[in-house]
Amino acid sequence: MSEISAALAPPTPSTPSTPPGPIGARVSIRVQLPGQDGYQDLLGYLEAGNQVRRKDGTAAKFDPAHVVAWRQVPITPTKSESASVIESLEKIAQQNWMPEKIEEIGSWQLRSNRGFSFRANSTLPLGGKGFGAPGIELNQAISKVIDFYTDLDQPAIFQILPSIHQELERSIKALGFRSKGEVRFETMRIDSPLIYDLKDLQLLTSDYPTDDWFALHGDDEIAAELMLRTPSKYLHLYEQSELVATSRAAFTEDWAGISRVRVRQEKQGQGFGRKIMLATLNEINNNGLENAFLQVESENVNALAIYHSLGFSLHHYLNYSVLEN
Repeated sequence: MSEISAALAPPTPSTPSTPPGPIGARVSIRVQLPGQDGYQDLLGYLEAGNQVRRKDGTAAKFDPAHVVAWRQVPITPTKSESASVIESLEKIAQQNWMPEKIEEIGSWQLRSNRGFSFRANSTLPLGGKGFGAPGIELNQAISKVIDFYTDLDQPAIFQILPSIHQELERSIKALGFRSKGEVRFETMRIDSPLIYDLKDLQLLTSDYPTDDWFALHGDDEIAAELMLRTPSKYLHLYEQSELVATSRAAFTEDWAGISRVRVRQEKQGQGFGRKIMLATLNEINNNGLENAFLQVESENVNALAIYHSLGFSLHHYLNYSVLEN
């Protein structure tokens, strides 16, 4: 159904098997109220085929069979003061996932870490709305970024903040850069210790990940060196003697960044993801911090459901745009 479908009359209901829009997108949905002549309008982020998350953090469920119209709502550009808040948090996230090398073009951060992860091998254009502040003409700055990664024999990648970098995003798209998918930067405040029951499970928390931890992720020494640049706690959840779930909480200023949340594939869907997250949040709280953040792909609806049930909410969107030609 097109974005102008809301203007059509009479609208055609969606089928129950068809989500009204892409998961993770900001949407406006009009739902027919069963047995009534009226409609209900919902505005929020689509978390599943039958649920949106409103701006205030509450969830609203609906029956897809009763959807009569929907449209995807573009991300609104942020105000300058909001852009500075986003950039401040992105700087903290960078320290949480510190690359091996950072070069600067004005305020732009050109990061490299021998190819391990998009975040550690991409350019973060800091400096304000539009395209940041590279200190030189935009096309010249983009060329320098491409040359930087070419010399490393790596693809050129920009970390784009869509609510800030509208001009930059248009420019690099015209040059052949393509987004690798929408990512949500989620935050929460931990007001008090969280109650959870591990029952027959064993939790190991350490300053260094074990060999089992690395094996579950398939990590090598490049990944290990990156993670160990930031003071962190590594959580290992065992069922009997088998490692079933992991996480990492890295500490920067008054924030803790959660990453490397993983559940062994054959153990997924058994509640281990929620248990390792609860244990991670408690570990952060035990270390005297109240603010936590994580990043998750918008299409990872199972993880999003867990994070939102624990209190995380969207702070901003980002994507990694890679030069493909």
